Amino acid sequence: MTRLLALFLMLVVSAPAVAQFGSTEPMVDAALVSDRTSVAPGDTFHLALHQQITPGWHTYWRNPGDSGEPTRLELSLPDGWRTGEMIWPAPHSYDLGPLTNYGYSAEVTLPVPVTAPDNAAEGPLTINAFATWLVCEDICIPEEAELTLTLDVGASTVDRAGQALINQALEQAPDRAPDMRAGLEGDSDGLVLTLSDPRFDGASLSDVTFYPHDSGVIDHAADQSVTHEGENLRLDVAAGYLSRNGVDQARTGVLVYTARRGNEWSEEAVEFTAREGLRVNELAASSSSVAGVSGQGALRAPEPQSIGFLQAAGLALLGGLILNLMPCVFPVLSMKALTLVEKRGAERGEARALGLVFAAGVVGTFLVLGGLLLVLRVAGLPALWGMQLQAPLVVAGLATLMFLIGLNFLGVFEIGTSLQSVGSGVKDSGRRGAFLTGVLAVFVAAPCLAPFMTGALAFALTQPALASLTIFVFLGVGLAFPFVLVSFVPGLLNLLPRPGAWMTRFREILAFPMFATAIWLVWVLSAQLGSDGVLWLMLALLASSFTVWALRLGGPMGRITVLAGVLLTLGALSVTARLEPVTRTVSGQSEWAQWSESAVAEAQAAGRPVFVDFTAAWCVSCQVNKLGTLSDSRVRDLFAQQDVALFRADFTNRDPVIADALARHGAAGVPLYLVYPPESGDPEVLPPLLTSGIVIRAVNDAVN
Repeated sequence: MTRLLALFLMLVVSAPAVAQFGSTEPMVDAALVSDRTSVAPGDTFHLALHQQITPGWHTYWRNPGDSGEPTRLELSLPDGWRTGEMIWPAPHSYDLGPLTNYGYSAEVTLPVPVTAPDNAAEGPLTINAFATWLVCEDICIPEEAELTLTLDVGASTVDRAGQALINQALEQAPDRAPDMRAGLEGDSDGLVLTLSDPRFDGASLSDVTFYPHDSGVIDHAADQSVTHEGENLRLDVAAGYLSRNGVDQARTGVLVYTARRGNEWSEEAVEFTAREGLRVNELAASSSSVAGVSGQGALRAPEPQSIGFLQAAGLALLGGLILNLMPCVFPVLSMKALTLVEKRGAERGEARALGLVFAAGVVGTFLVLGGLLLVLRVAGLPALWGMQLQAPLVVAGLATLMFLIGLNFLGVFEIGTSLQSVGSGVKDSGRRGAFLTGVLAVFVAAPCLAPFMTGALAFALTQPALASLTIFVFLGVGLAFPFVLVSFVPGLLNLLPRPGAWMTRFREILAFPMFATAIWLVWVLSAQLGSDGVLWLMLALLASSFTVWALRLGGPMGRITVLAGVLLTLGALSVTARLEPVTRTVSGQSEWAQWSESAVAEAQAAGRPVFVDFTAAWCVSCQVNKLGTLSDSRVRDLFAQQDVALFRADFTNRDPVIADALARHGAAGVPLYLVYPPESGDPEVLPPLLTSGIVIRAVNDAVN
């Protein structure tokens, strides 16, 4: 059994997510431009990558901020031709949930100085270039382009269109100020950037923002408090991970600000290097805060974290404990209970070893999932709990695995030793099984957001990697703790019944929670892929059943038949990775309307309170709330009496708009429930597990 378990878990864990975000059309129209049509030998001119960016999207600066990748341009030039560094126009700031990124919107030109050799051969010259960039809205798409441009080598001639673009980019580039007096000092409690230069004297400054060249010097999303007096400027900023132990080297960056000189306002930018551990003026800190500037004006900084690390760790530990009571974990609890019963008569050391190995599987899998979410965050993709179940291949793989476990519990097939064996092979198999059961426990628990988990996960996904992964460790410790406790405390272990003939019947009974879980996963897949997805999953179950039958044949022909069954099973599962997701609506549920931000605003403007249900078919807690609290007659009567506008946002398949809304409300995943007051106002966020009293109280508060 453990071999099949390992095989299918490897399939599920390693399977790439196949749902695609965005359109197949490029979001950036790129071109290679020059400020010359003809270049004289020995001349220095500019080539540039010009990007026209789809409205609402942006590309990245040299330091992308909290996530993203800078644009890159590779030029293929003949021997002897020299290129300089790319010239970056001053960046703007873009918020994505708790993250802040640096880059450009609408259009941008990125020039590179090029010098022709004195002995350049005259005649036409074709220049090839390869450009790569990341373009983001609420999601990010990597794009690339192979570009060409033909110039003449001879008498120097200006390309007026290209020159206009490049001159504008050069004007937007920061002034270099190598002699500006600047210093940066501080530690994890905060950094102080001080500058002194005549350019600041006699001007009124606003929207002052410091953009360091290196990511991690400052907390990009935090407010920057500014004090200005004469030639002197002070910025109080939050430390990034590179500066939490102090500023140990000079840091180069760009200061972008709006200056009023007389009656004229203009945006200016200056590049400087701040010496470490130095304060060049003694200005006191100001209480004013200035956020970054985007192409559409100032952006608000994210709200500060409402909980600290120790609080988040405690919530994660408590949330992990409560996960043991959630309906989505029940089938795996049955597997853990069976393992303990099997080892009831074993030595105490073996029971403890099983507990620790199970805990290692749980904690290790939490760390892998946490690392994956951090990678998604760095890539600019939404990192939300339970997202692996948005991949139909993962859902189909888990359904097949649960089906096979059920058949194994019914005794249809056996792999390895039986429950009654007591040799060393059982001991080794038991430990492997305990570890893989821990892995499976986390995957099955992923659709559930236990109380207290939401705050802990939301905190973890905004922290540096080490702090984030520590929170995931606490989640794993909480989930594994009851099993480890029973394994280590002999008194609790003695409460379990002794092994006997009844175990065979108990094992058979445990097959039915596995089949129930498989049925639920089939329903989830039907919501994702429709009837085609269910058809291919049924074929996978048929092929896996054929494989189980072939295990009894033995001999070379039996092994060939088993291999054929496995290949057929994997083939049927892989088809689900290529099926197109179906569009889910709330048609047929007259009281619930399709969610959108504009629909919520219209309902509020009409004087109606609003209730929004962010849900998904794979979210067990969502279904419990839907069939329980949200179907309660008292709740439904209150919705009708108060004329509550009901909206449902379905996150069963990937939806970047819903992902962005979840992130903005501090949710690590679904469920999320919002209650808006009539006319206007921010919503109240309800806990993930609802009761009728919670909903009734929230609606009454919103109305009154």
